Amino acid sequence: MNGAADPVAGAPTDRLARVDVLVVNYNAGEWLARAAESILPEGATEPNLIVVDNGSTDASLDALQAKTCKQPANEASSGLEQAVTVDRAGRNTGFAAGVNRAAGHASREFLLILNPDCLITPTALARLVDELDRHPETALVSGKVLGTDGREQRGSRRRLPTPMRVIHEMLPLGGQGMDTTGTPAPGNAIEVEAVSGACMLVRRNAFDALGGMDENYPLHFEDLDLFARLAEHGRRLRWVPEAEVVHAGGRSSSSRPVAVLWAKHRGLWRYLKRHCSAQWPRWQRPLWLLALVAHAAARTPLVWAASRFRAAK
Repeated sequence: MNGAADPVAGAPTDRLARVDVLVVNYNAGEWLARAAESILPEGATEPNLIVVDNGSTDASLDALQAKTCKQPANEASSGLEQAVTVDRAGRNTGFAAGVNRAAGHASREFLLILNPDCLITPTALARLVDELDRHPETALVSGKVLGTDGREQRGSRRRLPTPMRVIHEMLPLGGQGMDTTGTPAPGNAIEVEAVSGACMLVRRNAFDALGGMDENYPLHFEDLDLFARLAEHGRRLRWVPEAEVVHAGGRSSSSRPVAVLWAKHRGLWRYLKRHCSAQWPRWQRPLWLLALVAHAAARTPLVWAASRFRAAK
């Protein structure tokens, strides 16, 4: 991973001191500690890291324990001045609610919403801060998100969903869907409609002005909803290829793939109702609902069988 430092924006440590990193953990295994170590290498005290644990039942918090020295205000503090706060929610409140809960502990200018299976270096994060400093009209930025195989991950650069784009995503019709990573990656930072929800640096004032993330999304599409609401308020998003991020993907949801599949379809339904009414005639909506249910039902046995195959390996 790499990130281009910009001399006009000050020392990287100064930029990191303006960031609260928000991580929502649910059974992420060893990846939670790896994510913390990537953004807070040994000896580092910036940026500030806030972890909300959504009732994990694995040992994902154990490896983080040595870093965990601050507690939320309503709990006893250990008195150690370190850069990690852990808030145990006690149950799975959902990703959006977890992010909002973590943001409640934040006080800095920027919020980095980071998946627990996502690795980003301090240099790459500093580059994202640079981009927001250079573009005051921009509310949110992300970098080039790579899979563990080193290839740009699907969803790294995206367009916002519309009914027609959803159709092109689901059916091989030859048109353009939401994902744009099938095209060559630009060499310079560009404005985009949507980025990967695995790693998002957002201005805290813009996030707060929207009331945070919409907690009514069961899972997935809450990030696209955030992007759409920012756009509706005249704010822009940018994508920075020099800031590379590694995302393992699916570590928290691999134990419940069928539930995640249905949650994605419910999230899409909510997104379309909320943001696409102008291009979505009312007479079509019952047909869409039936199509989404049928699509999820058709994929359920395939997803279940794939998960059983992976578990047996």
